[in-house]
Amino acid sequence: MKTKKDSAEAFIELLADGYARAIMSMTFRKECSALELSQELDIPLATVYRRLKLLEDSMLIQNVQTIITLSGNEEKYYRCVLREATVRFRNGELSISLDKENYSDGIVRLWKRLARPEN
Repeated sequence: MKTKKDSAEAFIELLADGYARAIMSMTFRKECSALELSQELDIPLATVYRRLKLLEDSMLIQNVQTIITLSGNEEKYYRCVLREATVRFRNGELSISLDKENYSDGIVRLWKRLARPEN
C-alpha cells in the first residue's frame, strides 16, 4: 500500500520526467492522441505510450475520447486534468496539493474547448 509520502515522491519523480511534462503540457492545451504527441513532441511512440500509462495511472491525464479508425484500430485522445500543483516541505514532511478538472462529461469538454480557443 502506498503511503502519502510515497505518493508525493512518485508525483515529484513523474514531474521531473521531461517527456511526462511535455505530454501534460500539450494535453493541457488540447485533446491529443499518442500518435499526435509522438509526432509533435518528437518522442518515440513506445515512450509516449509508457508515459501515458504512468500519467493515467497517476490520474494526471484522462482518456476523454476513443475513436475507431478506418482500419478498425482504437485511437484514444487524452487531456491533462491537472490545473495546479502545490508542493510543500514543512517540518521535514513533504506534501502535495492538486487541483484537477474532470473531463468525463462531453458537454463540459465542448464548452471548455469553446471557451478557451487554441492559439
